[in-house]
Amino acid sequence: MKIRLEIEGTNACNINYKGPESIDLAVAYLNSIEADEVQVHIVKDDGTKADAEFEGEFPVLSAIKFVLALSKTRNEILPDTSITNNISESKTLTLKERLEMFLRFEYPRVWFTSIDVKKQYESVYGKIGLSTVSTYLARMSRENILIRRGNRNQREYRFKDENNIIRNMEFGLVK
Repeated sequence: MKIRLEIEGTNACNINYKGPESIDLAVAYLNSIEADEVQVHIVKDDGTKADAEFEGEFPVLSAIKFVLALSKTRNEILPDTSITNNISESKTLTLKERLEMFLRFEYPRVWFTSIDVKKQYESVYGKIGLSTVSTYLARMSRENILIRRGNRNQREYRFKDENNIIRNMEFGLVK
């Protein structure tokens, strides 16, 4: 895996990581800095590419979550790095967890449909069935993570404001 970080602000720089430790190194570095803007460019070993830009209230924390969400399996994070959001550091994300994190980054405060999610998810992770997306969105709605509107043919979903981590989180990084 290759990870390129572009940092703007007090710690402005460009950093490249390559290899199996790239996730750990990128997360450890991000956890040690402050930034006004963070751009993350990831190329996985299978050639899948993902890019994201974070600015605003929590750009570093958002970038860390993005890096972790895109790694199918996360190696144990370096001992001096901890994230207090109750995600196990050496656990593989389930499809539902990965989909929920993906939705939080792609659609934080907008309405979206199952088809929107399927297309965008496939551009980052690869194939996923429309019925799988629809099932997980319906479950998240029943669990009060999402709200939904519209009939079966025009159903749309959106995160409930109180559950929007990016919008309401406190700094959860400890060094």
